[in-house]
Amino acid sequence: MTLPVLEVQIPEHFPQVMADLFRSYRTYLKIEKNYSEHTLFAYLRDLKFFFEFCLKEEIDILSVDVLDVRAYFSDLKSTKKQDKRTQSRKLSSLRTFYKFLFREEKIGANPILQVSFPKTKKKLPKNFTPIETEDILDYEDPEKKEVLGKRDKAIVEVLYSTGLRVFELVNAKLSDLNEELTSLKVMGKRRKERFVFIGPEAKEALREYLEERGSAGPEEIFLNQRGGKLTTRGIRYILSERRSVMGMEKAITPHKFRHTFATDLLNAGADIRAVQELLGHSSLSSTQVYLSVSRDRLKEVYRNAHPHAKK
Repeated sequence: MTLPVLEVQIPEHFPQVMADLFRSYRTYLKIEKNYSEHTLFAYLRDLKFFFEFCLKEEIDILSVDVLDVRAYFSDLKSTKKQDKRTQSRKLSSLRTFYKFLFREEKIGANPILQVSFPKTKKKLPKNFTPIETEDILDYEDPEKKEVLGKRDKAIVEVLYSTGLRVFELVNAKLSDLNEELTSLKVMGKRRKERFVFIGPEAKEALREYLEERGSAGPEEIFLNQRGGKLTTRGIRYILSERRSVMGMEKAITPHKFRHTFATDLLNAGADIRAVQELLGHSSLSSTQVYLSVSRDRLKEVYRNAHPHAKK
């Protein structure tokens, strides 16, 4: 069954001017910013909430000031009990919208620039320990059909070997693999292309799966049990099922493999800019989060190993 496309509908009670701005902004995010489906949905949903607030308070969208914005976030905090991280995302959505209006010369200044983001404690990414990683990779479900078992084995091996995002994994095509199965061309966020490398264990697991899969069917590498393209939800279900049958307490998710991939590379001494390139991060600051995790690991090693550190 094909899953419905995420879409934010424009309410019928929106005035024509408001509806037109909403449509123009949606086109801008989709075409010019090239945002993913989920990011597009989140930004438009946030804007819809803000428009509803402006209608309720009789605020002109094109004449919003700092006090109006603060009143909106105060209303969110009191009625929806949203945490600081959610508020930060909603502020980011509004800032992008008013930046768009300023560019289109609909307003003379961006009122959101005067509103500061709420301070949030940055969460460090969670990753698997080396033992957990090996347990997950080595597990074989005796109840699964051979082709599905080999597919699942290839999925976890490739996730750990490449650090791919889940949408990158499901969209990877047979033609993106080189003949030796040692590298994969990836289309990342905002259609940024890069190459990732496949280690020996992942290569072997992928080779065994592809022999069972054959070349028939969709061009995507990983297929569901009906022979169709595997979805991101399908990947998460496979990993959740693996966790359940293993009896593992920690959740198994695509992003945890990505975290583990980055942390293990940095712990082994990899250059942070090389890791940035492999992960497909546009900003080095996104990769530096993993450096913090790596340093925490080094501190732990020091405290456990150095004689004076134990005092």
